[in-house]
Amino acid sequence: MKKIKILFVLLLSAITSVMAQKFVAQASKTTVAVGEAFQISYTLNTSGSNFKVPALKDFDVYSGPNQSTSMSFVNGAMSQSVTLSYVIAAKKEGKITIGPATVNVDGKTIQSNSLTFDVVKGSNNYPNSSNQGNANNTAPSENVSDNLFIRATVNKTKAVVGEQISVVYKVYTRYQLRGFQDIKFPDFNGFYSMDVPMNNQQVQVTNENLDGVNYQVAELKHSFLFPQRTGKIEIPPMEAELVVRKKSNRQPRDIFEQFFGGGYEDAVYSVKSKVVQIDVQALPDANKPKSFNGAVGDFSYKVQLSKDKVKANEAVNLKITLTGKGNIKLVDAPELSFPDDFEVYDPKENENIVVNGGGVSGSKTFDYVLIPRYEGDYKIDQIQFTYFNADKKEYVSIPSPELLIHVEKGDASAAKASVFNPTDKNDVKILGEDIKYIKINNSEFKPLETHFFGSVIFYLCLIIPFSLFAGTLWYYKKQLELNKNIVAVKSKKATKLAKKKLAIAEKYLKLNNKELFYAETLQAIQGYVCDKLNIDHASLNKDRIQEELAKRSVSMASIVQLLELINSCEFARYAPAAVSADLPQVYQSTVELITKIEDEIR
Repeated sequence: MKKIKILFVLLLSAITSVMAQKFVAQASKTTVAVGEAFQISYTLNTSGSNFKVPALKDFDVYSGPNQSTSMSFVNGAMSQSVTLSYVIAAKKEGKITIGPATVNVDGKTIQSNSLTFDVVKGSNNYPNSSNQGNANNTAPSENVSDNLFIRATVNKTKAVVGEQISVVYKVYTRYQLRGFQDIKFPDFNGFYSMDVPMNNQQVQVTNENLDGVNYQVAELKHSFLFPQRTGKIEIPPMEAELVVRKKSNRQPRDIFEQFFGGGYEDAVYSVKSKVVQIDVQALPDANKPKSFNGAVGDFSYKVQLSKDKVKANEAVNLKITLTGKGNIKLVDAPELSFPDDFEVYDPKENENIVVNGGGVSGSKTFDYVLIPRYEGDYKIDQIQFTYFNADKKEYVSIPSPELLIHVEKGDASAAKASVFNPTDKNDVKILGEDIKYIKINNSEFKPLETHFFGSVIFYLCLIIPFSLFAGTLWYYKKQLELNKNIVAVKSKKATKLAKKKLAIAEKYLKLNNKELFYAETLQAIQGYVCDKLNIDHASLNKDRIQEELAKRSVSMASIVQLLELINSCEFARYAPAAVSADLPQVYQSTVELITKIEDEIR
């Protein structure tokens, strides 16, 4: 009986040891169409290192590796497993096999199982089109567009030129929203746009009922548009990749997951809002006053003189203040008519514009400097401001009060300086300095036989230009030699520039500013990768990074760690409140990782 118990214990230990090193490959589906996105995942239920993914040359890799963890309880003991997943799509038809992945566990290399797929002819439904979730890791039977979409909302679809239009881009989801990546903001061609500032770029999630369905809603962008031409103008869509946490489609791995309804995983969806069309009409010509200069909205108007009694040739300020709501940013200075005896300078403009949820409003001032040249009583009239009220569909003219200026006789010296009074005010910049005084002090004369030709200065003037040209040519040639291999120069300076960026990130670390810390850390990593690997910023993506680092014999563990760090930084930029990582540890890991890659790279 004792022997049986001993054998049972040994057998149980052996089974536990085998289970502790379980490394399994799974796929969300095994029959797929060409171009259809699906997920493969590799799950290890123990600690491991140096994970190596098999060759995926017959597939397009849309995202990955995406890491997730899960916990389970077996016989009262808790265990944890790690899953690395990829979202891929087959390039061609046929039966395609993905070989086993490998990972090091306790100094030994273990392999996962292989995956075989039947790839059939592709369909135009892949990838999904506008406003449909591109399910990077979702079963095809799920209607993602009902549960996750971006909606562009405008307050009006008909407007006149210059009228204020509000457009709000919101994401609606019935999943748990985790973050954003690769947001493509629209270009508002045909509009002048002003954006409502975001609150430190932190997206606030609220609840909203739309057509009887409750959604979590996050506002991505709120802009105010002012059409600049007539016709039907399209407001383009916004595109984004949204990270959501949803229930996993795979079978529960253990009793714990089965009891609580299965596991959860982060999924990435590409979504796009619909195009919105605005019908822009011209401003009415009927009853349009001559004083109208394009202001559309609701405004008030004020005219002030700094003083109404001055001496000739003294300056006086005429200040025009425009206050209200509308396209105030685009309003130019009004055309005014002044007496002929006044010198008038271009107005100095000052503005205080506020953009919030209520629209664009504020004030704008035009400060004119006037200089009356002769004594007398003058009247400034015809200072009238006109704007178009889009709500009432009519022009509104606001006259100013009659402005009177009494000019007294000026000083005698000033009067002499103002005798010359040209019709073109630009002919004289500073009165009194256009005619110079006769020089009456002692002057130095030179003998008539002294000539410049043949003198020392003459020969210096001939030599110096050639010397400067030769020196410039030598310096230019030297710089060309130094910068001949620009790729090598950038690669050599990559680590130094990354350290400078990380020094800035360290300052925000000490201030406990998560958002700016992650932003600077991400810029340091991306700048280092672009300079070190000679990758243009425009073509920088995770697949390219993984490919170039692998070419330079960088270990897969370092590549995976770098991609995970980039994912963490991108996620933290849009949802810093949801990040709970230890910032000093993130900083230290980044420094160590760059140093490690620098040592490994060839």
